[in-house]
Amino acid sequence: MGKKKLKQSKAGSAERRAGKLPRGDQQFAIIREFSGGSRFVALCEDGNNRMVRIPGKLKRRMWCRVNDLVLIKPWPVQGDSKSDLVYRYLPAERKWLYRRNMVPEELVI
Repeated sequence: MGKKKLKQSKAGSAERRAGKLPRGDQQFAIIREFSGGSRFVALCEDGNNRMVRIPGKLKRRMWCRVNDLVLIKPWPVQGDSKSDLVYRYLPAERKWLYRRNMVPEELVI
């Protein structure tokens, strides 16, 4: 049997990715406070404060802090007050979105 080749890390690459962009009814939000149990309150781009929940498949992998920029999807029922987290933007992705004015002014920190 031959030797296995190790994959090269892309940590040093200069390329930055934009992350996910909102599709359909998804929207940007900023985390304002934690409620416990993988739930938090976020200020959304439409001006509503929504209770955001981290779904089960992301619960162990997705760690969020106050003032993080996230992508949310409102629930079909009670959509004006509750939503699910879809994606959390990394600092480099956040800067990229801010520089291109893709995030509404209300959410720029």
